[in-house]
Amino acid sequence: MALTQEVKHLASSLGFCAVGITGADPFTPAAEVAARRTHDGLMDGLSWWSEARVQASADPRRATPDARSIIALAFPYPAKNHSNAPSPTRGGQGGGAGPRGRIASYALGRDYHEVLLERMQPLVEMLRQRGYRAKTYVDHGWMLDRAAAARAGIGWLGKNTNLLVPGTGSNVLLCEIVTSAELDLDQPLAKNCGSCNACMRVCPTGALLAPGVLDNRKCISYWTIEHRGVIPREMRPPIGDWVFGCDLCQEVCPINAAGDAQTPRPSADAFGPLLDGRPALEELLSLDEEAFRARFRESALWRTRRSGLLRNACIALGNVADRSSVPALRRAIQDRDPLVRGHAAWALGRLGGPAAKRALEGALRREADAWVREECGLALEECGPLAVRSAASPPTPLQPEPA
Repeated sequence: MALTQEVKHLASSLGFCAVGITGADPFTPAAEVAARRTHDGLMDGLSWWSEARVQASADPRRATPDARSIIALAFPYPAKNHSNAPSPTRGGQGGGAGPRGRIASYALGRDYHEVLLERMQPLVEMLRQRGYRAKTYVDHGWMLDRAAAARAGIGWLGKNTNLLVPGTGSNVLLCEIVTSAELDLDQPLAKNCGSCNACMRVCPTGALLAPGVLDNRKCISYWTIEHRGVIPREMRPPIGDWVFGCDLCQEVCPINAAGDAQTPRPSADAFGPLLDGRPALEELLSLDEEAFRARFRESALWRTRRSGLLRNACIALGNVADRSSVPALRRAIQDRDPLVRGHAAWALGRLGGPAAKRALEGALRREADAWVREECGLALEECGPLAVRSAASPPTPLQPEPA
């Protein structure tokens, strides 16, 4: 059909690395799997996810009753291999000195939701000009996007649960157009990961329970992005130096290595100037609300809000364990947000030493928040015997500590 070829040609010219067509029938098998895993608690922590949403997302005709086809699209993003990046020690490359964290590659450019919506618009306009209905979906829409992509034949689902696109790998962002146009359908790929399980072996938290089965409650990306509150103490060490997301299961994937080419233009240009994938952690701790907004408002990192990003930076500093970071953490333990203060206390306990101990003792004298006081007390236990009143003692009013 001529329209199908026009759609695919235009998609390619817009920078999409893969485009496939599938019918608008429900994704019944995928919905059954997703509902079972949701019921089993593997998606716990995501307040916006539910079994009801699974069923709604599995029906492409829910919002478009006359839908006949789904155009599944994959857009590549500039990926940086963090394993080859400068080590997180003082004086690394880029702005700011000191230990460095890591940001997942997909988040380094402009917010991908906006990028994908913009890139799909010419396709939507072409379909509407021909008299067809067209509705777009990005990953915050109600669509089982990986199921759509796999059924449309643009890739297969890897053991790390990501879609793997031949020649490109999993460094792609997915979106769809549900349309009333009846297009030529593509077939699913007869491919799989074979005996490779590198992604499962590299995961530091064991979040990949089995091939294609992810426990959200153990995923570093969940804790550093979606979770809004206190990160459990047992989860903090395996987070390592990640401050937003995690790329480990993609970095070790041989499919990604085989397709590890420069992201072609116009795809790369769509994301604008990229953030530093190895940000200086002490510099992140210095950001006030205005500076955070100015630096990250147009990126996916905005989702963490200031408190979440600084919380993550404190954990990363505790894991990197460079004692020269004590002054930055001493300032962070006086932050206005208790979420930041408590995780800064944990990091100081990990660093240890006389300076960290003095900072914790001073914080414990000032602190009024019960959870932060508990973190200070536990951190002091890591530093050695307490030299000040116990965590049960009443605090004195919060006062800034001299720098």
